[in-house]
Amino acid sequence: MSQRLAAAVAVLIAAPLAAQTASRIAPEAAPSVASVVPGGEPGVPLRVEGVVRGADGQPVAGASIYVYQTDARGYYHPDDAMGNRNPRLFALLRSDAAGRYAFTTVRPGPYPRGGVQAHIHYEVRGAGHADRVFELVFDDDPLVGERIRSQAARPGSFFAIRAVEPGAGGGPGRVQLDVQLTR
Repeated sequence: MSQRLAAAVAVLIAAPLAAQTASRIAPEAAPSVASVVPGGEPGVPLRVEGVVRGADGQPVAGASIYVYQTDARGYYHPDDAMGNRNPRLFALLRSDAAGRYAFTTVRPGPYPRGGVQAHIHYEVRGAGHADRVFELVFDDDPLVGERIRSQAARPGSFFAIRAVEPGAGGGPGRVQLDVQLTR
């Protein structure tokens, strides 16, 4: 393959990836609190909240947080369980001045073909820090086995395991998830 052809192929491959990455970065004016799901979305209501922290442990203001997930049935789209490149349920957030963020959603379902635990994808970017990409998984999910639990115990793991606490007065279940960034 000629050098010119190789360069053209690289541009054709990279351009859609660059556009996809850009769409996963929250606008500067994005809210720190949002809803991932439209009103009336079937499923068990859930509120996830936390603080984005830098390598020094201090809150990171203005961090971009992109979250996305399946619906309660385990589908990214009504007719496509594996369509995670353009998910229906997502939110773009920016952490507030104290590093806080929160979103409401429904508890996602595991993939319908089995074997993959329910999860919420996170992509977090903070100025001066390395990007952090990981999945929130749920402590009570029977598909979260020892391999995932062992990996989650390591700093910077791809998995963050959290319990869903009961909501006050019968409200949405609550998950507390602080995000630790590194340099």
